[in-house]
Amino acid sequence: MSRPARAGSEVSVDKADSASCRIETVYGVSQLTVFSFGPNEQDNILCLSVPTEESRPLVRIQSACYTGEIFRSLDCDCHEQLDESMRRIHAGGGYFIYMLADGRGAGLLTKVRGLALGDNEGLDTYDAYVRLGVEPDPRKYARVLSVLQHIGLSKIELLTNNPRKIEALRDSGISVDRAPLQIDPTPASAQYLEAKRTKFGHLLDSSLIRGDIEGK
Repeated sequence: MSRPARAGSEVSVDKADSASCRIETVYGVSQLTVFSFGPNEQDNILCLSVPTEESRPLVRIQSACYTGEIFRSLDCDCHEQLDESMRRIHAGGGYFIYMLADGRGAGLLTKVRGLALGDNEGLDTYDAYVRLGVEPDPRKYARVLSVLQHIGLSKIELLTNNPRKIEALRDSGISVDRAPLQIDPTPASAQYLEAKRTKFGHLLDSSLIRGDIEGK
């Protein structure tokens, strides 16, 4: 399958430009750091940090979903995952790491083409990418790993349902404990979550999802 072209190839924080500032949000106060690995926005990694004394701090790694996080699309759980992660990290400390990589790294244009296939042909997000000749989840975590190493994190509690993220971090030598992040499905998001569970291998409670699908 083809992979979307990605500008910028540097993966080391030592090669990245960075800037930090204090930021106050509805969740509380944190430190925002931008790591810029190239000339385009998708080459940036954002890190929100909240002080913590935990030896295994809470970490969330999330990639952008403009339709869900900005426009509040109902057919995914991305905004709700962001909201829950930010609440938990600001409550107890930790790190929220944000990849500007919409469409699971395939880009917004590919994502919207996939959504159109869902509208017109009923394809789920996995099968739509296959139809487009794109790897269903082309995200790479080398830059995220470089940021974690720069922060000095060798063991973390990772907010995720995605075993690929856990595997990527563990393969780099980081000790990972998983903290589940399942969002209650809605009739609009249940089929998307079922595709995540059955085709992407996400660690989700099938009984919750199936109930919403059957209730549609």
